[in-house]
Amino acid sequence: MKLGMFLQPATKPGRPLSETIDWNLDVIRHADACGFAEVWIGQHITSPWEPLPAPQQIIARAIGETSHIKLGTGVEVLYQSHPVRLATELAQLDHMAHGRLLFGFGGGGTPTDAQLYGVDFASGQHQEMSREALDIILSCWQKDGPSDYAGKYWSINAPAYNDRYYWHVKPYAPPEPRIGFAGFMPKSGSLALAGERGYIPLSFNVAPEHVSVHWDVVDQSAKRMGRKADRSNWRHIREVYVADTAKDARNAVLNGFAAEFWDTYFQIIVERLDIGHLFRRSGAPTDTPVNAQFLVDNGTWFVGDPDQVVEQIVEQSNLSGGFGVLLQMGFDYADPGAREGWMRSMELLSTEVMPRVNRALGQPG
Repeated sequence: MKLGMFLQPATKPGRPLSETIDWNLDVIRHADACGFAEVWIGQHITSPWEPLPAPQQIIARAIGETSHIKLGTGVEVLYQSHPVRLATELAQLDHMAHGRLLFGFGGGGTPTDAQLYGVDFASGQHQEMSREALDIILSCWQKDGPSDYAGKYWSINAPAYNDRYYWHVKPYAPPEPRIGFAGFMPKSGSLALAGERGYIPLSFNVAPEHVSVHWDVVDQSAKRMGRKADRSNWRHIREVYVADTAKDARNAVLNGFAAEFWDTYFQIIVERLDIGHLFRRSGAPTDTPVNAQFLVDNGTWFVGDPDQVVEQIVEQSNLSGGFGVLLQMGFDYADPGAREGWMRSMELLSTEVMPRVNRALGQPG
């Protein structure tokens, strides 16, 4: 099992964007130094809690400040960009990264972003646009570039090329093994697309007993297309905080920004979607609000000393049937006094927790 990070990025509203960018770049550099395999950077426009609208720019900056870590868009929301423009931007970025780029795509999950673009979530328009955009992007990455395309949302006219003008833009290395789609809901269209086409599935942070609902979507979609889904490609996004003592870890989470982000922002989304049950572990109280304290107390979040977190990760692997990469959910711990604890958590997770997890699972690393 490899280790990575997912940066939504969960951010304290009101923090200047320049400071948010600086903090997340600090985290990416530290992840590289700690031996994390990858980091994904999110894209949102109208949410001050997740305020980075251009993950490609963060990646472009981070390429020159890291050495080995893979850098992914987490995700590029496909209805928000013309697919030809997005295809060529990502191809160029992949050359800048010398193939370290991960191509995360999705239909988006922020209703106000969709309203801004006049896209109707209720009808599934964003998923239709995602599939159409992906087809055009993939055609742009072929040797001869895109052919004529008359779609519902976009149309492409292949130019009349000659010896001076011809299609020349494609990624640094074959992109298909590096394409990923993230999903959250039990019947996620994005995860179904990942299964159909053999792409990387990224599962958001439901409780360990319930994350298999995502694999069912991936697996069944793959089977319909005559494919076999590969669990080693499956990424699990999880809130993880490790400290030298369980007391320190609990204090950093419940009296820090992780709890504030959930209790003030994300819990409301969960309640609106009526999916609180997906965050309740087996045997957990059913009449208690699914707030941050509940998630820590009942083990949906992995918060503790190295011994405790090793047990929790191993349990999630066993309950889910196995997965290939654990992605630590990133949070804004940029304030003085909080920063050191967060960086220490990353170090402990990489150097103490994950080697022991892999030994427990009988895996190398």
